[in-house]
Amino acid sequence: MVGSQKISKEQLRALLIKNWMTHDALWYGEVAAAFGMAQASPMNLRVCRKLGQIEFRRLMKTVDKPPPENMAEYRGWFDLGSEVFVPDFVSLQMEYPGNDRQVFHFLDCFAHRGMMKTGLLPDYECGIFERIEGWFDAMGLSYTRTPDLSRCLKLNGGPCDVTVQFHFDWSKTGHLSDPE
Repeated sequence: MVGSQKISKEQLRALLIKNWMTHDALWYGEVAAAFGMAQASPMNLRVCRKLGQIEFRRLMKTVDKPPPENMAEYRGWFDLGSEVFVPDFVSLQMEYPGNDRQVFHFLDCFAHRGMMKTGLLPDYECGIFERIEGWFDAMGLSYTRTPDLSRCLKLNGGPCDVTVQFHFDWSKTGHLSDPE
């Protein structure tokens, strides 16, 4: 509380996420300016993947429940992760056709808008989904994803629709350790 001003938990969450996203954009811009997109994009992908792994492992540790063993459990984890980590300004719709599939429809992508404004879109590789795949890694999930995301799907005006097919008959793999 500052003086008589109070901030709600939701306002605090929104402020922290917005600040983190601003930091991310500024960092990316500096790396691209210093090293070029040929270096910035792969670096961003690695950072986003690791961030997704770390943040979701921390969430799993906080909740203290086992990783999902089926689609229903996965959906519970994904919904919780989205509630905690995904900003309100992300325009995303999801479908769950069939038993083990999730389809993401990114409607209005902040990364796409930002890269368009800076003129870097033709060389941008999607870090947003790389972060989500870090969540999958943290949960020990086996999956296949389509389509190829080596370039922004909205680059030529197309939709950004990503399909993930989960394979719940997997054996667990090691997880990235939490660097705390």
